[in-house]
Amino acid sequence: MHEYLLTCPRGLEEITCKQISKHIKNTPTVNIGSVRFKGDTEDMYAVNLHSRTGMHLLEKIFSFSINKSNELYDNIYHFDWENVIEDNKTFIIKTKSKSSLFNNTNFITLKIKDAIVDKIRKHKGKRPSINKINPDIILFVLLNDNKVSVYIDSSGEPLYKRGYRTVIHKAALNESLAAGLILLSNWDKKNQFYDIMCGSGTIPLEAAMIAYNIPPGIFRGKFAFQKWNNYNHSLWISMICRAKDQIIINKNIEIYGSDYLNRNIQLGIES
Repeated sequence: MHEYLLTCPRGLEEITCKQISKHIKNTPTVNIGSVRFKGDTEDMYAVNLHSRTGMHLLEKIFSFSINKSNELYDNIYHFDWENVIEDNKTFIIKTKSKSSLFNNTNFITLKIKDAIVDKIRKHKGKRPSINKINPDIILFVLLNDNKVSVYIDSSGEPLYKRGYRTVIHKAALNESLAAGLILLSNWDKKNQFYDIMCGSGTIPLEAAMIAYNIPPGIFRGKFAFQKWNNYNHSLWISMICRAKDQIIINKNIEIYGSDYLNRNIQLGIES
């Protein structure tokens, strides 16, 4: 059983909690800008596949408390990183700090990176590399006062990147926000749906996915967890097949989108 943190846009915490609760075994709880829950690998796969308003699903690796800044390296070093990051893989560290012990997040990130590569080099004889563009492993480190929590990102690219759109308008609405607005509206998925200022059509597209029970992650080409050592390919494929079987096909719902600028509509069609 692991502890998970699903980040989401501010204001959508309650709707995010409600929406994912039907896809996981345990009851999630709401935090500021996130939802927490405990679950297994199947729960983690399910949230990545089905969450309409989430951004990143983070799996907690471990946490600890420190009283001095120089304790950070030691605590990170003592973890068994060789079981998480292979020496031939790449990784990146993202740090967020609200701690009086540090005044520079770059320093925090550097110390954590040094501890990780030193530990892996000790056990493997060589060290993994940093890749800021397309890393195999993405780590999130959150510092709050003297508590340090270390997470691994199971999503990779933000979950609002559904995979159904290749051309994006510079002012396009985030897909997670669009889905959140629809869910907040309490639309019954039966009556006609109108968006008279649809731009490139993000809200109507998300409305269609909600109405026909199309999982938002079904079109994505990859998730970060697929690069993990413990990736269960057969479980993931079975969940994809089950999700496809639950898509509603014998339903006629009228969803309309219009916009003053025709080029916005064309952009949605081209994508």
